[in-house]
Amino acid sequence: MLKTRRCKDADSCIYSLVGVVEHSGTMRGGHYIAYVRGGEKGNGTDIEHANSQWYYASDQHVRQASIEEVLRSEAYILFYEKK
Repeated sequence: MLKTRRCKDADSCIYSLVGVVEHSGTMRGGHYIAYVRGGEKGNGTDIEHANSQWYYASDQHVRQASIEEVLRSEAYILFYEKK
């Protein structure tokens, strides 16, 4: 088992997904979009993200996104926060 220096007891560290970056195009060029978890929302159905609202951001366009859309994305970079 790989132990990390940032968590003294790696078995008890819990992380929550807070952002996803998706890339479309080639290695020479393309476009990046981001899914970012925001504040709490009224009611959700996903257990892990039940009280979170997700947002889709692409250049100057931002809109709400569902957790299903986020989970279907082809992640290039994932961002987590330690709980």
